[in-house]
Amino acid sequence: MVKKLVVLILTILLSALALAAAGDGPPAMTPEESAKVQAVVVKMSEVQKDLRSLRVNFVQTNQFQMLKDPQVLKGQLLLEKPDRALYRYTSPSPLVFLIKEGTLLVYDPKQKQAFVQDIRRHQDRIFRYLGVGQPMDELVKHFTVIWVDEKDGVAHVQLVPLKSRVKRKLATLHFWVDIKTGLPSAFEVVEPEGDRIRFDFRDWEVNPDLGPKAFEVTIPNGVKVQRQLSDLTDPFKPSGE
Repeated sequence: MVKKLVVLILTILLSALALAAAGDGPPAMTPEESAKVQAVVVKMSEVQKDLRSLRVNFVQTNQFQMLKDPQVLKGQLLLEKPDRALYRYTSPSPLVFLIKEGTLLVYDPKQKQAFVQDIRRHQDRIFRYLGVGQPMDELVKHFTVIWVDEKDGVAHVQLVPLKSRVKRKLATLHFWVDIKTGLPSAFEVVEPEGDRIRFDFRDWEVNPDLGPKAFEVTIPNGVKVQRQLSDLTDPFKPSGE
């Protein structure tokens, strides 16, 4: 399950890598839809422009075909420019997913497993799509953007990929964005086979003073750390397999 979880998280963080060669212009929309989408994009871009760090709690819901019932996880996300991000899961069991100085660390205390990968050549793009850059401006150029609805001040926008090779990995993205703040209240990735992973966010802190200790992860003695080559399709696949 940890393997599946991390593969999907990497799909979220690295989905932009598959879009680099896409050359289609922005998709056609009705004037009303275009105005609504543009307003959301502008507001999100305003927040991202001045973003240096963030701290936010989340509830993650995984709906996988391999599971009889949805899996619900809780944790906190920390991010700091230029090269630090940490998913720290607390429920139902601890799990650490750390990007720091060009390295990806996945640590599962319950299973006493740790995996380290070098991701330096992908790091800039990862952080752009974690919100340090302006991802929505670029995403809308390569997706069909659908305005779904607006409820209680939250806009729901669906993005469907245009390129066939992207569709093989990603069916659709969903964003729920607070119209006033420009901060996402939820984000969902849907894979072609139907698996879904959704994050619901709360208690946003923009530009908190985190400090280096916030990104320290201690691996206890006795836990074997496996060092692997980075494989964006399957980060747990041993090199040469």
